[in-house]
Amino acid sequence: MSAKYVYRPTSSWVYLGLIVATEIVVTYGFISANHFDDTVWFAGNSLAFDFLFWVFIVKPKIVYTDESISLHNPFQTFVIGWERALEFKTQYSFAVQTDQRDFRSWAATAPGRFVARRMHDSDYRGTGLTERKVISPSDSPRTDSGVALILAVKRRTEATANGTAGSEITKRFHWLSATAAIASTLTLLFNFLHG
Repeated sequence: MSAKYVYRPTSSWVYLGLIVATEIVVTYGFISANHFDDTVWFAGNSLAFDFLFWVFIVKPKIVYTDESISLHNPFQTFVIGWERALEFKTQYSFAVQTDQRDFRSWAATAPGRFVARRMHDSDYRGTGLTERKVISPSDSPRTDSGVALILAVKRRTEATANGTAGSEITKRFHWLSATAAIASTLTLLFNFLHG
């Protein structure tokens, strides 16, 4: 059994909580005003929107194990053995470069190139990024892509040293998420055109 670490930005949970709290307050307002038809329409739209938010914002994650790194995106999951991970990139989002192609993660987006942050040398202590000559804003430990990069570098180094690194690349498509996302989109579109 391999040690597993799941990385998912905390901000996605916070945003989902704020959205659900707002929906509860609005639903309570409709109920207390005796607008039951509006309550039903709003509840249907809220559930459809919440599911879309879950699929595209909350569901994406990165799973680090002793053998591989798994990039869980809204509709696909890529499992890449550490031996096949040639390089890690943080341009636009965290990406794993292999001999086949680059695999990008929705869970760890990178800031734009015009984002400037003051970083001190001590901010990079213990990150494993000391061999890089130039550190871009997307490599900063204060960004989602930077955290994903630091974790990947450490896990790959440990897996290589321990001899547990895997060498397979697998891809899996999530039909249920795709079908439900299409159904939610159609529900929102129908309610928009109907109401």
